[in-house]
Amino acid sequence: MEEGYTASAVRERLIIAGIRELETHGLNDFSLRRVAVASEVSCAAPYRHFRDKEELILEIIRYINRQWTLLQEQILRAFPADEVHCLCEIGIAHIRFWIANPNFRSVLLLDANEQDDPRLVERRKISDGIASLIHAYCQKRGEEGQKATEKAYAFQALIYGTVLMLGNQELSNDSSTIGMIRSELEKILTA
Repeated sequence: MEEGYTASAVRERLIIAGIRELETHGLNDFSLRRVAVASEVSCAAPYRHFRDKEELILEIIRYINRQWTLLQEQILRAFPADEVHCLCEIGIAHIRFWIANPNFRSVLLLDANEQDDPRLVERRKISDGIASLIHAYCQKRGEEGQKATEKAYAFQALIYGTVLMLGNQELSNDSSTIGMIRSELEKILTA
């Protein structure tokens, strides 16, 4: 354990530094040594907490998933009676989550070589969770199969397209844009 830090504090510092490392250097040039330096711990510290860089990258994705899941659960509890409003707020929160955490966005672009790559499986959990909520909503409306899949796809495409456009400053990050996106998300759900 690094002097002055608990094991869990060192682990979290490594994860946070790993997120920045991914954003700056990508997956192929990811360096545990740079992560350690950025975390202000010894170069051996990452190996006391993670088997190798692949395990740290997987834990980074899990960390991001946990952050999103906590936020999504709060929204689900806040709007239990109005599913359309709840789903729209989850969509908006999803956009804000990725915009507020630009370092996290590098995880969206991770290129996994195989479909069963644990990183890819873990990364999909955020999108799959939203798709599952939309499919459940559609099922209650009697819309199943292709119709539900199309709605989930359109909903997610609008979210991720908006994240990209806001990140590139092609859209202004203001209440007018958010209102427009909220309206478009609602149209997708109620069409």
